[in-house]
Amino acid sequence: MTDSCSELLRTGTVVGYVPRQGITVDVSVRASCEQCAKGRGCGMGLMARRQQQQLVVKPSCPPEQYEQRYPLGASVTFSVPKNDLTAVALLVYTLPLLIALILSGSAAWAGASEWQSAAVFFGALISGTVALKYGMSGRTERFRPRLVS
Repeated sequence: MTDSCSELLRTGTVVGYVPRQGITVDVSVRASCEQCAKGRGCGMGLMARRQQQQLVVKPSCPPEQYEQRYPLGASVTFSVPKNDLTAVALLVYTLPLLIALILSGSAAWAGASEWQSAAVFFGALISGTVALKYGMSGRTERFRPRLVS
């Protein structure tokens, strides 16, 4: 049984299948989420890009059974542990910004001009983000939503 305090549970509609990867779920956050309807947000924006509003969830059954167990239009529930959402937010937003602030502060302390400190800040921010993108490739499975029902 899932502890509702440690995981975010959301529902979506099956809209397609991706061979060997899973089922495509339309998350349509604004329409189906009570928190989003009230303007408070729920964190689902981290799971689905705004342009796409769909994500791929891998069921525990074999790929041959996807269509039988999860027909098009079926409602499914998936979860993401809150700790994973917190970790990915810290990793993506805080780490590059913190490194950029430390490096630009160090440059200013060492006597660099204002424009050099600004250049160090933005260079470190961009470099950190690019390094994070390529460093995390292949390791993002931990942050994927898990199908509950």
